[in-house]
Amino acid sequence: MGRPHTSRRAKRSAASEGIFVGGVKSRLGPASLYAHAADFLRAARIAGSADKSFTPARFYLVCHALELGLRAYLSLGTRSLEDLPRRPATGHDLGRLLSKAQSLSLSHLIRFRAREVSEIRKASLYYARQVFEYPALAEALRGYPKQPRFQVLLAAAESLISAIREVCLAGG
Repeated sequence: MGRPHTSRRAKRSAASEGIFVGGVKSRLGPASLYAHAADFLRAARIAGSADKSFTPARFYLVCHALELGLRAYLSLGTRSLEDLPRRPATGHDLGRLLSKAQSLSLSHLIRFRAREVSEIRKASLYYARQVFEYPALAEALRGYPKQPRFQVLLAAAESLISAIREVCLAGG
């Protein structure tokens, strides 16, 4: 996996995220982001099993699981967990996060299907604008015309979380 160049401060911060468990050192950043991603994925599965109509909570949960999973992977470099949320280049844009992760060899762990990538990018249009978090009257009146397919997003999130598990828990 390619390692992005980072400052000395970021490297010190990343080093301070280390944790020893049973004599094994792990970085807290990737492991904690992974744990959060897995938790949001579990909640998305539960929310997704109920109703098939547009329910923004289930879309938010699965998109947040994707975001956290991608950030967990990105945190495997020398970046610190502290620096990840402030990355203006990616923000909450799932498409940009996915592109960045793929540029850092995510495809060595997982190859998303074309329809999964398409649905992640489609979901990003709503997720980045917080349409799944807050009422969006204009979108509701138009019937959410760019609504992604939940089951495809869920499958993509499940694949991602499964693929990054080992490397994130090992801390990179």
